[in-house]
Amino acid sequence: MGGLGASWINEPMAPQVLALLLCSLPAFLAGLVEDTTKRVGVHARLYASFTSAALTAWMLNASLTRLDTPGLDYFMVFAPVSVLFTCFAVGGLTNAINIIDGINGLASGSVILMLSGLGAMAWFHHDILVLELCLIGIAALAGFMVLNFPSGQIFLGDGGAYLSGFWLAECAVLLLSRNQHISTWAVLLICIYPVWETIFSIFRRRVMRNINSGLADQIHFHHVLLQRLHKWQRSSDTRASWKSHGLTSILIWGMVLVCQALALVAYPSNALAAIAVIWFGMLYIWLYRLFTHVSQAKLGPEDLLNLRPLK
Repeated sequence: MGGLGASWINEPMAPQVLALLLCSLPAFLAGLVEDTTKRVGVHARLYASFTSAALTAWMLNASLTRLDTPGLDYFMVFAPVSVLFTCFAVGGLTNAINIIDGINGLASGSVILMLSGLGAMAWFHHDILVLELCLIGIAALAGFMVLNFPSGQIFLGDGGAYLSGFWLAECAVLLLSRNQHISTWAVLLICIYPVWETIFSIFRRRVMRNINSGLADQIHFHHVLLQRLHKWQRSSDTRASWKSHGLTSILIWGMVLVCQALALVAYPSNALAAIAVIWFGMLYIWLYRLFTHVSQAKLGPEDLLNLRPLK
């Protein structure tokens, strides 16, 4: 993490911050080794994220003990179920950030916004530890964004994406485990964009195309929107420009920002937060179908399947 973020650590909080950094090593190293060797598969990286989550549950007692959902909360009181579900949730969100890391600034900017939402909730509830963890993550990613957005002079890579995703996920888990009055659905709403992108991608691959959900493709929401904006610019270049990257990220950040605002309004209410989560899912599907339909009309399905991000 960046030096500016480290300068905000209060001495009483230093052991917890250092413990979280230590716990993040399996997830971060798995991504870093993949960056350098291209030999670490998605399942190995997922298991590394599970390991990091399990370490955090042990060292910082960061486990989800409630889901604010009738019927499911009964099972969450059992420690093994709580830890296993927490590992699944943290690993899922960690990988989700890697999935949206497809264009300049999108993943890092989205994580900054989501950490801001979590940090605001922590501030409302005087949770200094979670607030400081969020500020550290924001400061580190803001420094990275100076060179990444919009020109893409440097990239997160799998190592950076997995570390950012893990940090975000654990801030969310710690906020919920330490503040019983915050709705789990509100925290889900804060992180809903990468979560829904992952869920929809699995559905799109498994159900709609009957292929392995672990295989990468280039028809995520940000890819489709990127290509549509590139065509609107009527550029003769076959690759999307850094201007298209910048505008695509900004538009998606707008969606993420709206989710933060809704979560901060609805966070005491499970019902309102759940309705907002459903609204986002419906909006996402409508926009995806809209941009996919327009792109297919102009490019053809075979071109849409071969979109490439600027890296």
